[in-house]
Amino acid sequence: MTNLVDVASAVVLPAMRAVFKDDEVSAFELSDSDELGGSVSLSLTARGETFRDLVVQGHVQGMTVEEWIERLRSNLVDFVAESRFGWGENRDAR
Repeated sequence: MTNLVDVASAVVLPAMRAVFKDDEVSAFELSDSDELGGSVSLSLTARGETFRDLVVQGHVQGMTVEEWIERLRSNLVDFVAESRFGWGENRDAR
């Protein structure tokens, strides 16, 4: 899955909704990347802090949409816990 619209709706938005409060994310951008055999890159700004990740990695085969969502959700939970605005918060429970 490397179509940007599909990745946004199937992977990125569900993971973001699971982790962030309504007013925290001010911008996000998806782009195609040549890294790791053709991937989708995410850049997200939340309360002035930037998160970057290869949301879907082209060289990884056999992962389901649910597994990509969980991978991103887990990375976003770590980002929030290490950020200034969410320091120490455990967003796993949301």
